[in-house]
Amino acid sequence: MSPKTPAKGTVTVDIHNRPRPPSDGYTPLPDTLPRVDFGSPVTTNPRNPSRTTGTPGDGDLDAITPAPIVTASELPSVPVPAPTAAQRPLEHYWIASAAQLPAPDAQGFRTFKGRQYVDVPGGGVVHIEADPDTGLYRAKLRSELQASGPVLVREPASTLWHPVGEVESTTYPLTATRLEAFRRNLDFTGVEPGSDGLYRHDGKLYVVIENQAYQALHDLEASSPQAPVMRIVRPEDPVALDYNNVYVATRPGRSEPVVFDALDGWVGTEVAGAGGMRAGRDNTLQNKFSQRIEQLRTESAVLETTRQKRLQLTSSWERTVGTEGERTALVLLEVQIRRELALLENLVTKYVDERDWLILVKANGVYRNELHELREFNLAAYNRLIVAIDVRKSLEIRPINDPTTAYRAIAEHLMNKRNILEKCQQVAHEIQKVSRSSELELTELGYDAKEIHEVTAGWVEARSRLLTDDPDNSDFEAVQLAHSFIEVATAFRGIERIPAIARIAALTGLLDQSAATRDSYEHLDLPPDSPQANSRREITEAIQAFENTLENQMARYHRDRENTSALPAQDQPIDFDFVPAQVRSGPKPMPRRMFRAKHHGVYKVSVGQPRRTATGEELIDVIDPSNSAQVLRTYERREGEWRRVRPVQNTALPELMAQATQRLEQFHSHLSEARRDERAKRNATNIVEFLGGKAETFDDLARQLEHAPNPTGNNIAPLVQRLRDHSHLLRTEGENIRIRLYKDKAFLGGDRLAYLISQEHISAVKTLNRELRGKGKEKHFLDIYSLNDRHTGEPLWHAHFHYERKDTLAVHFKDDGGHLKTLEQSGKGISSQRRDEQAGRPHNAIWRPAIDRRTAQRIFDLAT
Repeated sequence: MSPKTPAKGTVTVDIHNRPRPPSDGYTPLPDTLPRVDFGSPVTTNPRNPSRTTGTPGDGDLDAITPAPIVTASELPSVPVPAPTAAQRPLEHYWIASAAQLPAPDAQGFRTFKGRQYVDVPGGGVVHIEADPDTGLYRAKLRSELQASGPVLVREPASTLWHPVGEVESTTYPLTATRLEAFRRNLDFTGVEPGSDGLYRHDGKLYVVIENQAYQALHDLEASSPQAPVMRIVRPEDPVALDYNNVYVATRPGRSEPVVFDALDGWVGTEVAGAGGMRAGRDNTLQNKFSQRIEQLRTESAVLETTRQKRLQLTSSWERTVGTEGERTALVLLEVQIRRELALLENLVTKYVDERDWLILVKANGVYRNELHELREFNLAAYNRLIVAIDVRKSLEIRPINDPTTAYRAIAEHLMNKRNILEKCQQVAHEIQKVSRSSELELTELGYDAKEIHEVTAGWVEARSRLLTDDPDNSDFEAVQLAHSFIEVATAFRGIERIPAIARIAALTGLLDQSAATRDSYEHLDLPPDSPQANSRREITEAIQAFENTLENQMARYHRDRENTSALPAQDQPIDFDFVPAQVRSGPKPMPRRMFRAKHHGVYKVSVGQPRRTATGEELIDVIDPSNSAQVLRTYERREGEWRRVRPVQNTALPELMAQATQRLEQFHSHLSEARRDERAKRNATNIVEFLGGKAETFDDLARQLEHAPNPTGNNIAPLVQRLRDHSHLLRTEGENIRIRLYKDKAFLGGDRLAYLISQEHISAVKTLNRELRGKGKEKHFLDIYSLNDRHTGEPLWHAHFHYERKDTLAVHFKDDGGHLKTLEQSGKGISSQRRDEQAGRPHNAIWRPAIDRRTAQRIFDLAT
């Protein structure tokens, strides 16, 4: 069924839904800016208080306490207040028992039922909570609504937390320039360090900083149980020659003292100088960097002023919704959002580029938290910008009567939106690198990593309509191809919401569909070197980029999978209900069904909306993504599969006979076109689908002829038989072409291999039996099978299977230990490729498609 063609002179625009008000359940983007804080040092109690009894009842970790008040701090920032004389000592906040708590994580947090606890000097454990005014952590009693205890920071070299005033930060980042003289030409890639963060090689100790190796010695005099200190040394200096890897200060040679931070890795540290005195630093970091601090505060204040103006303009726009002044209000709001976004981007850049001094003047963890919050607000600002532009463009494009002008405007808008989403991806990537809860945070911010692909698909459709002089013609081949691509992108957006076991199979199908669509675009009949040809090139490049995304996603699924798949992709059932992700600010999504159905002889993955008829029959409607009121296709369950519902035709017998005769006359031209495409090595799926579509036309005509009224008693039996015979010939030739193209030695595909085996076109011969490979942890045993053309005996590919033991049964190969290789690749492994890469020699990346266990068993059976 072709999509409904819009009325001439009108263009249906559904760029984006207008944002919903907060009252209907939509979570608005955060509006409060992160604090840019430069707190004054805080004086607290003695470092090692004697253990006292905790507050009564503090040992009950499950007791119900009042929910903390969530507040948001505003700029300008307020310095950390100095503790009053009445502030209670840290031991007053110790809990009575820590038996129920888990071990501390890398940051020293013991998280229990949503609350955080940390270890403090003296063997105590306290409950902590972030101060709403400063973002710093304070000790807290269960009975308190807001934490009132001393401010605590984590010691860089351990998981112990100290009151801020008793330990001035003595660590600092190490620059490449500072360490250049100590650098060693060693590569520890792939080698795991010891639990102390040290690498061991030829009796020496090494640390790795920014992928560079440095020799290190134990500085026993400067070390403490909480913070072992190492000295980076130059190997040519006498100090580096100690047999026990111990630093002796009296020996000549330069050195750099370092400690290991669980989060930041190896960092520089200050050690005691002559007479046991700590090496001197600038009197106060606040004075040293006062000008930079003041500049940053000024920038933060400007950002806050810009935010307040944006809030005012947002309210002004909301009051104009549906009036003539709405577009003007949106333009003003968009300009203000861009100003705020520019300030946020500059502030993030400053935090990254000027990390060396910022991390010194901020309490432990504050710098990291502020940078994280700035990135979140940066992402939120991009989302606000997208919403504002979407609504404005919707208002601007709807009145356009000329379809060409309208689709050109839509294409331009969607490309700009895609560029913004690419920036969103970059920011989201930085957030994900440092936050363990980033997925939830990004979702709350309205970020969806797969949204960009649907936007790209919409752009492909708009550009496809501009390839013809009649953009409203939805039957134009390029527009039909665009609809196919939109369906693939829509299905990909739901991939994470179906069972994990089926995701690789679904991606395999989507990748094949996308490649077939791209191949069809590449062979559209367009004038060479024309604007249309250039547009086609941009479209195919966008589709190719999407296919790269699918392949990367599939590779991640293969890496994360614990066990080898039991079934080939073509045999894995795909028929799942799921609820799509919430669109940025649209209505609550309806349940969808991801399913696989045959289309012209080719199985395709689709997403539709399930429903039931009055009689209880289950149907699936595939909806036009750009027009929710338009049903593209409907499927029903027949013979154990989803099959497309065909509309009933009421064509008169004479007309049917004429159509049948005309179609039969085109039979040989269809075969010639398919064989020409085979010689050009075009996409096999497209060829099968082309011939399958023609065969279905013959079958439909045969059925209609049999059921059409025949008052004159015409002998239609010979015509019906010819239609069915020719339909069978078209399908048979399609399958033959598919099999011939699938035997391409240079192309590796586990799904292709499984298909050829199922069609009895593959034989197998075992050529290597349990040969020992590798050493140590890499030791394993290898079997190799030659996979040959069953009819000619010609070798096509090799199958490799890796085993833990020599006597293991064939089917018990290692998880992810079955691979398909070309004949050229068969003698090369990952280690060989890595050696070539490290040596700078030319090499081709080895792609080794995994072999599922059912296909593996079939190979073993063929070889016996």
